[in-house]
Amino acid sequence: MSSLSKLTRNENMKIYRRSRTWIMIGFLLLAIALLSGIMKWDESRVDHSNWEQLLEGQNAGLQQQLTESGEIDEEYKAYLTEQIKLNEYYLEHGINPHQLSLWSYVSSSSNLIMLVTILTVVIAADMIAAEFSWGTIKLLLVGPASRSKIMLSKYIATLGFALLLLILCFAASFAAGGLLAGFEGVNQPLLTVQNGVVHEGSMIIDTLKTYGFSVVSLIMYVTMAFMISSAFRSSSMAIAFSLLFMLLGNTLSALLSGYSWSKYLLFSNIDLTQYLEGGTPLRPEMTMGFSILMLAAYYVAFQIIAWLLFTKRDVAA
Repeated sequence: MSSLSKLTRNENMKIYRRSRTWIMIGFLLLAIALLSGIMKWDESRVDHSNWEQLLEGQNAGLQQQLTESGEIDEEYKAYLTEQIKLNEYYLEHGINPHQLSLWSYVSSSSNLIMLVTILTVVIAADMIAAEFSWGTIKLLLVGPASRSKIMLSKYIATLGFALLLLILCFAASFAAGGLLAGFEGVNQPLLTVQNGVVHEGSMIIDTLKTYGFSVVSLIMYVTMAFMISSAFRSSSMAIAFSLLFMLLGNTLSALLSGYSWSKYLLFSNIDLTQYLEGGTPLRPEMTMGFSILMLAAYYVAFQIIAWLLFTKRDVAA
């Protein structure tokens, strides 16, 4: 086994033998269970026996808006037209859009990826700073492995933990959706309207796309937390600053969005889901390619800074 593999295995042992880690995993599963339970309870309060009449009435109201509103803008008119087309498709194929399916639970669980990110950031911010808090940093560095390999093993172990949480989030919500709504909904299509025609797509591909874009922001937050962990000797300080930047970054970007230079900020580009259908970029001139380029630049900068802080750091104290 290579030295990097051994180091990564040791870092995994440090993560998973701590009770805090299993509390985090349990908390995530509890959050999924609560979210699924609330969704099922909320659905049970709705009478679905007359859903066809409700859709027909909704379509009549939408048609009336289209014919009577002379000053309606084109964007809203397109939305009304698409909604009418979707409702007609639901009625024609006997699909109740208000009834939860397996994918309804899985899609809602994507909102919990932020929780996954927070839990992983706590681990990442603690990976290097904890060695100073425990007084084990000297013991770690006197071994034959280079500082670069030690840092890389910690980074790999942290990303492995993030991947585990993502898999658990998807699997648990999929299981909850199957148990509460039935696994027959696994083949339910994703319906979209293009050029006035309803098209069927794949729900699993759409869900994986959402998860995939969210993984990009997760990796960026983890890398930032890892850099901050390299700068502090205190675990609590590293965790506090990492969570502070993470939780306030998006708010700061939104407040500064009126300035053209705000598009160069990390937090203006970190959420790639803004480029999915129905999303709106923070600045109109921003594109997915631009955001990916900016994220790549920040990623390289974070890695270089973290490497310099850890490899050049004096640990005599």
